[in-house]
Amino acid sequence: MEQMTDTVRVIRTGEPVRAKPGRFDALISFVLRFLMLFVTWLILSGMFDAFHVSLGVACSAFVTWLSADIFPPEVRRFRRLRSLWLLALYVPWLVWEIAKCNMRMLRLSFDPRLNDKIAPRIVTFKTGLRNELALTFLANSITMTPGTITVSIDERGYVSVHAFDDVSAAGLPGDMEKKIKAIFEEA
Repeated sequence: MEQMTDTVRVIRTGEPVRAKPGRFDALISFVLRFLMLFVTWLILSGMFDAFHVSLGVACSAFVTWLSADIFPPEVRRFRRLRSLWLLALYVPWLVWEIAKCNMRMLRLSFDPRLNDKIAPRIVTFKTGLRNELALTFLANSITMTPGTITVSIDERGYVSVHAFDDVSAAGLPGDMEKKIKAIFEEA
């Protein structure tokens, strides 16, 4: 069912069909999430005595077990070292893009001709990404970047983004999509 409301297109489709992950994928996903939480616990607590380490293990295991149904076990994508390396390079790149856009939005907000420079609009584009996790990465990365907010995204690859001005709209989808496509090794 498709509706048109002003310039925002709302698309409702059936629930996507997911393949049930294998036991090995679920185990790898569990272990990786546990390790991520436990290392975060160790870094943030800064206490390495037996009591605090065992408390960290128990809490990390409990939260990992509790969140097993929330996070998809799509770790198959990150078993390849190349994907992990590209993800490790993507995070600082995204932080840099967020910082640049923050500075641009700050300059824009103090500009005396602000009303002349803002041009809010909805930009819709089709992405080549098909994997749900890759689409989620794209939508979240766009939303974290100041000046843009992901309004809708569907499994066919149509992304609607609210852009604050012409510069924000012109940068869509840009390098972000290419980098995410490389991380998830999509053709």
